[in-house]
Amino acid sequence: MTEIRTDLSRCPLFDRLAPALLEQLAGACRAIRRRKAETIIREGEPCEGFFVVAEGLVRVYKIAADGRERTLHVVRPPHSFAEAAMFAGGGYPAFASALEDARLVLVPREPFCRLLREQPEAAVRMFESLSMWMHRLLDQLETETFLNARAKLASYLLRELRRRPAGAGPARIELAQPKKEIASQLGMAPETFSRAQADLESAGLIVVAGRSIQVPDPAALDAILLGDFQGRAVS
Repeated sequence: MTEIRTDLSRCPLFDRLAPALLEQLAGACRAIRRRKAETIIREGEPCEGFFVVAEGLVRVYKIAADGRERTLHVVRPPHSFAEAAMFAGGGYPAFASALEDARLVLVPREPFCRLLREQPEAAVRMFESLSMWMHRLLDQLETETFLNARAKLASYLLRELRRRPAGAGPARIELAQPKKEIASQLGMAPETFSRAQADLESAGLIVVAGRSIQVPDPAALDAILLGDFQGRAVS
């Protein structure tokens, strides 16, 4: 249980929770391990609770009627996913699987809902988490609706750069997921992603070496976004 308590304490939802309450909640949680590509939850399954990612990467996605998969989000430690399903009723609204070997903590629905009723601070943190998720989806919708392929990729790279800790050195990104998954997340085909990457590289805006992408001038990527938005506004 010590490992579960430590995993929970690192999650933004619980980082302000009193130690005694954290210990109590940890006692109701369960550790789960999934190998790469293994399913964690399926769309429509009854909601047992939500998950904290302790190690690895988790892909949250939908499957269209024609069988195509669409990535909604990639969850990294120490963040959580499937929280909204606990309040919406019914089953999980999407699938989730491990992009690499993953260790997770399942936070059961009833113990957590009891914590929310008894601890207003925990409820505030949950609302913050759901609000961040909503803003992320709105950003994704805006990207897909208004940006061309080059601008979509530029937007993604800038978001990844902002994730890096302050003073992290040169503007370099190590892609933690396959490019086809990133393409799915951006709403484009893998070949379109490859063309957009090649365009940015030939323009000197990025330097690609395997999964490593260096951005010599992040402001130049910002200019692509601004130009694309302005061009569409004029048209």
